[in-house]
Amino acid sequence: MKQQNTRIILLSLISFTTLGLATACNSSANNGLESSTNNEIKSELNSESRKFIEEYNSLILEFQNADNETQTAQKLKSLIPKLKQINSDKERNRILISSYLRVGETEQAYKLTEEILAKEKKPNMKNFQCMLMESLRKPASLIKGCYSEAAILYKNELNKLDPSAFTYTQMLSGFNVNMYHAGNNEYI
Repeated sequence: MKQQNTRIILLSLISFTTLGLATACNSSANNGLESSTNNEIKSELNSESRKFIEEYNSLILEFQNADNETQTAQKLKSLIPKLKQINSDKERNRILISSYLRVGETEQAYKLTEEILAKEKKPNMKNFQCMLMESLRKPASLIKGCYSEAAILYKNELNKLDPSAFTYTQMLSGFNVNMYHAGNNEYI
């Protein structure tokens, strides 16, 4: 059951990451921004961090082709201390969350989302944290409160956007979904 929940969360993370990348890359105005952001991350990485990321990427490929996922998960688990040393916060957090979920350490992924959100409130990260809370079987009142907070973050982002912006519809969907999960059935 725990492994099934972890896989569901991992698939959700991949979906949100894909949605976020699609949102960021969809308009021609954002393509330059996204490329420069990726280039900034790459240039900010020191050689040791790059080495750890290459090792991580190799293990992820191994996961896809592994006959024995348990053995691959153990290798990834032993790599986590090195991954914590990646010198780019954004890259380190992305890789660590993915790693924690792949090895079944949902509680560690949750703790990391708390650290990330303490520094910067992002609606997608808050929404992801709420899903982790569900997987960890936190009390329903805390989960609904989490979704309410995520909805507020989406609403704040909506208020900054022009209604004709491409991302407006996605932010509106995020707001509505979170309002529904917070217990507001009228948002179905």
